[in-house]
Amino acid sequence: MKKKFLALSLALALGLGLTACTSGNGSSASNSGSNTSTSQSDASGSNTGDKKTIVFGTSADYPPFEFHILDENGQDQIVGIDVAVAQKIADDMGCELKIVDMSFENLLANLGREDVDFVIAAMELDAEGTRANAADYSDPYYTDEAPLVVVKKENADKYASLEDFSGKTVGAQTATTKADLISGEGAVMTGVNPMLLASVPELVNSLVYDKCDAVVLDAAVAAKYVETNDDLVILDNISLGEAAEPYRVWVAKGDPKGLMDSINKTIASLDEETMASIIEEANTLSSQAIGG
Repeated sequence: MKKKFLALSLALALGLGLTACTSGNGSSASNSGSNTSTSQSDASGSNTGDKKTIVFGTSADYPPFEFHILDENGQDQIVGIDVAVAQKIADDMGCELKIVDMSFENLLANLGREDVDFVIAAMELDAEGTRANAADYSDPYYTDEAPLVVVKKENADKYASLEDFSGKTVGAQTATTKADLISGEGAVMTGVNPMLLASVPELVNSLVYDKCDAVVLDAAVAAKYVETNDDLVILDNISLGEAAEPYRVWVAKGDPKGLMDSINKTIASLDEETMASIIEEANTLSSQAIGG
């Protein structure tokens, strides 16, 4: 039997203010650049008509962190590590969670317009400080390994060092720290032809169909795409760095809705056992990812 992501903590929810939640049927977000808007009930699976709503923005093309599956009724659901964390945040505030799915590059802009209340999307601090200037961030909730390079298995023996990618087309997701690794002043992979795409599945498909020579992905995401595609392999001999920045929850600059204290309390409550359960569930479900 599959474990539920997290149970509703009623005592904590009653002890926290509801200033973050909107009344009635939820936010009137314009969802600029969004793909879908999906409402999900509380962790018990029940819909409570009187429950207030908090709106969570993400980019659901990134298993095991956020991705689409079809549930047992054939309904589209967004699940993953970040969704479980978002659900816990909503539960602890006594709110129903509403998910808005959009392109990664639009997340902080929509957050700044207050179209969503908070963002979780495997998003770390960037070296230039652009994100920290645009939004406020929580304590860390997850730290991945360093990003990895993925190539077609048949070409793996062509790459023994970073220099071997010179002149090659290398892909990464637009507006991510992975894009920074292949383009710009701080690029680690120099001399490459960057291919920057908004959609991670499109990026991976570009590799599969020989439109690029390699893609750079976060470690856990690379593992999931390779796991579901026998034609791809991770280059374990290529290093893009020794560590990764931890992932954080993001709110509008200045925290105008007063969310951050509650978010950080929730993160502090996510002990090792709870996170292990969340990760296990997400890894299990990621084999069902739509478009993954």
